[in-house]
Amino acid sequence: MRIFKFGGASVKDADGVRNLAKIVCQYPDQPLVVVVSAMGKTTNALEIIAKKAYERKPYSIELDTLIANHQTICNELFAELPQDIANWFVQLEESLKAPTKNWLPFYDQIIPYGELISTSIVYHYLSKETEAEWLDARSCIKTNSFFTEANVDWQLTEHFISRDLPVLLENGPVITQGFIGSDLTGKNTTLGREGSDFTGAIFAYCLKAESLTVWKDVPGLLNADPKKFEEAELFDELSYQEVTELTFYGAKVIHPKTIRPLAQRNIPLYVKSFVNPDGKGTVILEKDKISTKHCFVFKENQLLVTLRVKDSSLMDEKKLVKIFQATSHANIKINLMHNSALTFTLCMDDNLDKLMLLKDYLHGDFQVLYNEGLHLATIKNYSDESFAMLPPLGETILEQRTRNNYQVLYKPS
Repeated sequence: MRIFKFGGASVKDADGVRNLAKIVCQYPDQPLVVVVSAMGKTTNALEIIAKKAYERKPYSIELDTLIANHQTICNELFAELPQDIANWFVQLEESLKAPTKNWLPFYDQIIPYGELISTSIVYHYLSKETEAEWLDARSCIKTNSFFTEANVDWQLTEHFISRDLPVLLENGPVITQGFIGSDLTGKNTTLGREGSDFTGAIFAYCLKAESLTVWKDVPGLLNADPKKFEEAELFDELSYQEVTELTFYGAKVIHPKTIRPLAQRNIPLYVKSFVNPDGKGTVILEKDKISTKHCFVFKENQLLVTLRVKDSSLMDEKKLVKIFQATSHANIKINLMHNSALTFTLCMDDNLDKLMLLKDYLHGDFQVLYNEGLHLATIKNYSDESFAMLPPLGETILEQRTRNNYQVLYKPS
């Protein structure tokens, strides 16, 4: 039993779909679950369309473009448009017209169409090559109603996956969607942007799979973004612990929630290239030896938030507890933090909605100030040589150094 996950870049066009099918058909001898993301930049396009629909602004041009792009791919792959794909287009149009007062639930009702359409296209093309099954992930992956970043109900999810998947897998590869689920009322939920890796890990955990393979447009997991570092190095092996830390600091190769369910059942994760499927790639598994190769991670679009005590009392433990309760309430991930006698400073992803929730929660006790347009650079396992490799960053705003890690928040020049 293996789980494959293909991201949007791997199915951005008809050739990508053909390549996916070619890879899948190389593994005919064992059960295979194939998790597929929305095609190319479809999720970004759907976010723009959904926002305009929610704000009652015209969106027909963007919607027509999105549908036309998928129809072009279908025209290259099929003699005629499969009926279920045409139905998804109609359902998307109707869903955009549905009245709503709350943005987050509306977002989660619209965005899954990217995955539903892409997996239907992949399923129909793969069915020309081999027997295959299509699965609506929403029927198996059950979550709470925390829209846009839902938490998985593991007991229910494992029940449905272990009940439904073995029967389907007897007929061939099962094609399903990343990133999406449903709550107990049946409403669509999403697991957070780029959450398809996590979906792969959910299926791997629930099915006690032999492995999870994430197919990317890079040869494996590198120690730096090859667009920024020409001499980025490939890792052959990494431990769960090391990758967890890298994703915490912002490395985008693997979704941060992916590792834990795999580690719980000691399921290895392979990161391989769909461009060169025969390449070795990187394997992530349980191992004692931790890599000491320096790694460079960059996060753009950061906010620096400063919380200043209003009554000039000390920033003591009770105030820190209230701050952390507020960040949890606003679902804010702290990327860097620092405190002084009167202030607590944190760095977070640029999300003004979450920032406003934080301000509302803390305004009685703290003055809330923030700076926009910042970037965060992290060097893990740094050495003197590491600093010489950093490109020019700009004005340093906040800098921290521990025994193994260096972080700098800066305003780009």
